[in-house]
Amino acid sequence: MFNNSMNSHKLKIKSAALLLCAALCSTPSVSPLHAQASSTMPGTSTTRMTVAIANIDEKAPPVIVQRVEAGEISQMLQTSGDVLPYLGADIHPKIGGEIVAINVSEGSQVKQGDVLAEIDHRILDAQLEQAKAAVSVAKSNVDAQNVQLKSAESALVSAKAQVAAVKAQATNLSATRKRFADLFKEGAVSEQQLDDIVAQHDAIQAQLIAAESTVRQAEDGIQSGQVNLKMRNAQLLQAQSNLNAAEVQRENAFVKAPFTGIITSRNFDPGAMANQGQRIFRLEQMNPVKIVGSLVEKDLMSLKAGETAASVRVDLVNQEFKGIVDKVYPAIAAKTRTGQFEIVLENPENLLRSGMYATINLALKTEKNVTRIFKDALLSHAGEMFAIRVGSDGTAERVAVKVGIIQGSIAQVLEGLQPGDLVVSQAPELVKTGSKVKPMITEEKR
Repeated sequence: MFNNSMNSHKLKIKSAALLLCAALCSTPSVSPLHAQASSTMPGTSTTRMTVAIANIDEKAPPVIVQRVEAGEISQMLQTSGDVLPYLGADIHPKIGGEIVAINVSEGSQVKQGDVLAEIDHRILDAQLEQAKAAVSVAKSNVDAQNVQLKSAESALVSAKAQVAAVKAQATNLSATRKRFADLFKEGAVSEQQLDDIVAQHDAIQAQLIAAESTVRQAEDGIQSGQVNLKMRNAQLLQAQSNLNAAEVQRENAFVKAPFTGIITSRNFDPGAMANQGQRIFRLEQMNPVKIVGSLVEKDLMSLKAGETAASVRVDLVNQEFKGIVDKVYPAIAAKTRTGQFEIVLENPENLLRSGMYATINLALKTEKNVTRIFKDALLSHAGEMFAIRVGSDGTAERVAVKVGIIQGSIAQVLEGLQPGDLVVSQAPELVKTGSKVKPMITEEKR
């Protein structure tokens, strides 16, 4: 096994050397500014160009180098997610009965409030008319009671006026009786005259008692009328409540869309019996859509809702969509130690459909104006990172570097290199430290 590993390593070195020699031999008379090869620099819109450096020993072995540059780099994290509707609901009937009409099918675009289906409502129509009639009767009873109450109030006014008149007469006759009694003692009037006045006085007192009784009866009538009016008003409110219930019940016979969207499934046809709790339709709002992904808890805490940039790729539509993390769900699953986040994307052409698989790239942190090189230029040994830097005299030296963010094929260099340095970017493990080399620069051409 050890021999096989050694043979594989030797084969890898020989292959890399042959490729390097082939590339150099194909361009033996390259001028200092002649392009050798080009490729896109990851994370930029620039192009790599291979050119030769002048004033270097032509006998030195050639190597492909890169000029260290300053630029932008992002710490990327990749995960997967699902395309889900922004809003989604199973549509159930609110009442049971026979389906007499269905107005949509799979793929139908509907607006909020559109009638999707209709349940048989003939009995509900009759109940609604009955409730309307009950309200009319209750209103009539209230009107009649108001009339009776007004009559009682008028009778009270009349009775009080009668009491006032009788009291005035009684007061007058009391004074007359006293005067006649004094005159009788003096012999100025006869006993018969006195008796007549006394009789009149007693009669008016009886009339006063009767008038006061009439006032009390009128007051009792008003109180009774007020109680009856409250009862009639309560009956009217009950009738109106029954009417509202009948209207709601009849309205429930019409299955309506709760929001604007597209019908993704239909489970019944006209004539079928529908029960409460049975799904008739599935309604989804697909513009916008939400992409729900999951991350382990330590990575989830790095996301910032409204700030973290994201790119979403859906292979089925062969397109990449740009967005921002809209929401980070607060709960962490205890078993998997993962949490979910949400990205909202516009979907005007309905390219994205619920259930699609999505690959999500998240830019957790972006650093600007940092030193960066191609990741292929790095060497690893005993847990440390190195790069082969080529000096101005063509001498190759191994330099310890500290690496920061790695984005695709680009690595951030925190220590060890400066912008403008030349480092071997292809097969650096083949270059001997301290040897003279002929660098072929890989530069960026905008």
